[in-house]
Amino acid sequence: MSTHANSLKKQIELLQGEIEIYSNAVDRLAAQLAEKEAQLRAVAPSAAVDAPVVVPADQPAQEMGEMVQ
Repeated sequence: MSTHANSLKKQIELLQGEIEIYSNAVDRLAAQLAEKEAQLRAVAPSAAVDAPVVVPADQPAQEMGEMVQ
């Protein structure tokens, strides 16, 4: 049992490391997106830059396409 518990603990540590990597990547992407949006707003009139459309994850893809068009 001790070997199994140690194995599970090691897997948890590895998964936590992966979570940290993905979390940092998402943070970097969010920062890049914010920077690009700021650049776009600086060169485009405020009316030309629409707010992003937030679509619930459980909404079918067909409905999302209709919303964007």
